[in-house]
Amino acid sequence: MTKTKEQDFLIKNVIATIVGYLAEDEGITIEEAFKVFFSTKLAKKIEDVETGYYWESPSYTYEILKEELVK
Repeated sequence: MTKTKEQDFLIKNVIATIVGYLAEDEGITIEEAFKVFFSTKLAKKIEDVETGYYWESPSYTYEILKEELVK
């Protein structure tokens, strides 16, 4: 399935917000937070419109990320 412009906007917004949360919580730079985020399974799921993760709130999705990072 091809992403619409609206889906792409939502995906980028969710990712940017999650990366901001991660940088703040971990005391790391935005660049480091992006590296951490894009090394996770969740990053792939958010970018896949079929999963619907892009539609979830960033705070909810960030909680999922935190769980993945402690495993």
